[in-house]
Amino acid sequence: MNFFRRYAVPLNILVILVTIVFVGAALVVGRAVAAPAVVVEAGLASPEQYIATRTIDVLDEAATANAQEQASLGVESEWTVNQTVINGVRGRISAFFADLADLAILTPEDLELQQAKSVLQESVDAITILRGGDVLVEESDDLIVLIGTIGSEDTLAEIIAALEAIDERSIDAIGLAIDPAILEETTTTTEATTTTTLAEDGEDTTTTTTTTTTLPEVTTTTLPRRTVDDWVERLQSDYPDLDAIPAFVTLYNNDLDRIANGEASQFGAIVNAADDLAVEYLSEGIRQTELDDIRADLRGDTPPVFITILSPDEQGLAHPAVGELVADELLVNEFIDDVKTEEARTAAADEVEPIYQTFLFGQEIASQGELLNQIQVDAILELDLVEKELGTSRQAIVVLGALTVGLTAFFLWRLAPGQWSEPKHFALLGILLVLAALASRLPELVDGSDGDFSAVGFAIPAMLFGYTAAILYDPRTAVLMAVPVTTFVGISTVDPALTVFVTAATVAPVAFVSAVSSRRQLRVAVAMSALVLAPLAGVTSWLFRGWETRWEAAAFGLIGGVLAGLIAQGLVSFLENLFRITTTLTLLDLVDRNHPALRLIEEKAPGTFNHSMLVGTLAGKAARAIGADPLLAQATAFYHDLGKVEDPVYFIENQFGIPNPHDHLDPIDSCRIIRAHVTDGLRLARQYRLPPEITDGIRRHHGTGLMRYFYHQGMEADPDADPQLFRHHGEKPKRKEMAILMICDAVEGAARAHAMEQEPTSESITKVVDAVVGEKLDDGQLNESDITFGDLTNVKAAVVDALIGYYHTRVPYPGFPGPQVEAE
Repeated sequence: MNFFRRYAVPLNILVILVTIVFVGAALVVGRAVAAPAVVVEAGLASPEQYIATRTIDVLDEAATANAQEQASLGVESEWTVNQTVINGVRGRISAFFADLADLAILTPEDLELQQAKSVLQESVDAITILRGGDVLVEESDDLIVLIGTIGSEDTLAEIIAALEAIDERSIDAIGLAIDPAILEETTTTTEATTTTTLAEDGEDTTTTTTTTTTLPEVTTTTLPRRTVDDWVERLQSDYPDLDAIPAFVTLYNNDLDRIANGEASQFGAIVNAADDLAVEYLSEGIRQTELDDIRADLRGDTPPVFITILSPDEQGLAHPAVGELVADELLVNEFIDDVKTEEARTAAADEVEPIYQTFLFGQEIASQGELLNQIQVDAILELDLVEKELGTSRQAIVVLGALTVGLTAFFLWRLAPGQWSEPKHFALLGILLVLAALASRLPELVDGSDGDFSAVGFAIPAMLFGYTAAILYDPRTAVLMAVPVTTFVGISTVDPALTVFVTAATVAPVAFVSAVSSRRQLRVAVAMSALVLAPLAGVTSWLFRGWETRWEAAAFGLIGGVLAGLIAQGLVSFLENLFRITTTLTLLDLVDRNHPALRLIEEKAPGTFNHSMLVGTLAGKAARAIGADPLLAQATAFYHDLGKVEDPVYFIENQFGIPNPHDHLDPIDSCRIIRAHVTDGLRLARQYRLPPEITDGIRRHHGTGLMRYFYHQGMEADPDADPQLFRHHGEKPKRKEMAILMICDAVEGAARAHAMEQEPTSESITKVVDAVVGEKLDDGQLNESDITFGDLTNVKAAVVDALIGYYHTRVPYPGFPGPQVEAE
């Protein structure tokens, strides 16, 4: 490949040369017993001594490849900084400071819990004088539990009865539970507490006291804080690995004191210092091997943190705390860029000069019996030192076959240079020619090599090549295929009857398959062509071999036609899939509305589906008007907006009954979303194995056009907005069908918008079409297309005619919604 790249050998020429070799081999197989050939291969002994007949330089491929590999390995890896990691680290640091601030202030639930505990504690204090009583208060997430050790069951019953009478809460023998949710939201709670004692005379003495508790009031200016220990404990539960939490709590608590005293807050400097420090390290990039050292530096005695606004004491707390926080959150964010590294290594390998070994004139290349290496073999072959053993007749056969292949390729290239500039078409032609050469050997294989062929020879599948070429290419190519097929059969058989028959058999099916529009019609064409071959074979045999051979020849001609047609159907499907050739049959399958990709559009983006159907109608009619392929234009129109199924609501035709999401987006972001439907469409096209011509329509239907709606929005915000930010990133159309698709796609949307604003007329629709086509011309979108101005005139007329038919008026019916019809 390096050799071909260096000498700029076109791939088409290579394919033709390979085809010539195969055809030549097929033609000479079995014609004569070849004389023993001299074998010169690497690793074998040299059959004789070889001397250089001139000075030559032979490419040392092994040494060159080794030098390229060494150059590639010498290139250092390319690194890239991941911005997503930077944003993530900054976000986590910001989240920590948010949690620190949120946990500083008691929540309403915490206040209610403290209020309930205060109320209950007062009741507990009132009964602690009981004999033998030991009362504790236990706090859980959702209730307060009174646990008591009471001296006697009678005393316990008295306490329970007294508290039930006061608080109207349910008390059991285990303890007292008060749910904070049922406490009234008041700032002052009055509790009556009953104390029961035993008098000296044995009589019960009951004393009732009233206690007033003032609950803390939360306002917008004075917020109740959490205790430092509770604050630290809660933060440590969320950040167990961060040792600097007590320092941050102390610093933030001091800052709250400053604010309460009317001073300015200083904690923002700590937050900014942490963020700046993280950005400083991450912007330079942190590799895996560097992370531990950076963290150690940040956790050291003198971390690189400087917050001058704080007092010396607070700096002593803040500097190591910020270093610890940043060290905990830092992550690796510099990674090897495999793509750029590979590009750099490939470039380094390409810069290596090829290494040659020079053989001077008269220098010995190899002695007899010496084991040959590849360089010696290449030198021997390049100097043409191997004796040729082919006979003169076989050489002539090869030359004639090669000339036939070359002339056929040249004629096809002159007829359609655009199509035949693609290597796959020459490769497919090479396969057909090789098959034709092999098929020319069939009569010899059946009847032997004595040159006296029976009627079985008329079963040769020559019709196969006319079928295949007509379907895969076009009728002209199919007719031209008769030249090489006839030449091969003439060389192989030297039989005039078979040569004449093969010529007619190759051309016969062209007329039947040229207008094929379905698989069924192809089968009908097979039958019709086979019927034609029967009398053709009979008459040819009668002419060259006598009257008595006609019926047998006709029968074998019919059999050969049927077999060739059946083989052709399978061969066409195989070759069109192998080479991704888009045939008429392929396009017919694509415009079937049951195709999975079309059903996907219909289900996920019904507005886009209807838009595509109408664009297909316009494109088909416009293509017929200028002699382009209407089926290809229609098929590409059906799938050109396939990518819109990924985000259908961002496209106006799918926004029925919902607000336009672009109203809340930046115009540049909207352009990015709209632009993505092309790349999404190409991805889905590969997923559904759509042919290259269809993906070409997806890629080119917007070209590099300007999204004017969003561009004008951007101009309102920034009059100097760069229009390149609002352009599509596709490719400009080249074929006429792609240019028609671009025009019809834009015209359909413009005409629909026009019809929404006013009643369309033929004049107004004509103005819309002229404006759209003019805009495409002015923007240079049609500069690379082979469409002419005369074609554009016909395209516009066809599109206007189709739109007038689509936006025709209707008679208002009585009783239906809409304008009422007055009775005569």
